[in-house]
Amino acid sequence: MQVQDTGTRRFGIQNEREFDATGHFERDVDPAVAALAPLRHALRAWLESRDLSARSRDAVILATHEAVANAIQHSGTVSRIRVRANAEADGLTIEISDNGEWRTPDDPPSQERGRGIALIRSLVSNATINTDAGGTTVLLYQLA
Repeated sequence: MQVQDTGTRRFGIQNEREFDATGHFERDVDPAVAALAPLRHALRAWLESRDLSARSRDAVILATHEAVANAIQHSGTVSRIRVRANAEADGLTIEISDNGEWRTPDDPPSQERGRGIALIRSLVSNATINTDAGGTTVLLYQLA
């Protein structure tokens, strides 16, 4: 597999790599809200070469944005957040992982906050959250 380094570093994006035509995407995102826009733009560019409807593409971008925003705002991580995506024949798998500490969401959510996980689950075909002492991994799956 050939890896192409884009040679540029957009704000908040480290380890920016475009993979060959095998359908992989990977970014290491700084734990800063300002890093979300460059991530959305890079993910959109990658998704545009996939066989997804505009509606599914937008849903994946928003769900990924929300999962990364949650990691930035709630995990307490100071390390970069890894975003990986794989295109498969029947859909996409997106993995967002951090090494922060999981905090149980308020139930019910406050009036101002606390709807991110429900939003993520409403946008994609399937979403799971796995936590352990090493951090949190959100797995998103979107049917093609």
